[in-house]
Amino acid sequence: MIVKFHPRGRGGGAGPVDYLLGKDRQREGASVLQGKPEEVRELIDASPYVKKYTSTFLSFTNTNLPPNHR
Repeated sequence: MIVKFHPRGRGGGAGPVDYLLGKDRQREGASVLQGKPEEVRELIDASPYVKKYTSTFLSFTNTNLPPNHR
């Protein structure tokens, strides 16, 4: 497994949510496992801090990893 953090987080909440799920929220292969994307966008937009969110990714070599193990 690879874990990487990116130096992002200075824009509004629509940027990361749209990137992950697509503007129409129908990006092929993308799924929300927990939470509500619009609430995340609103929380990012409401943050008074300069760096409002952290961007990271997890990469697995096993493509058959069950969802409850992700």
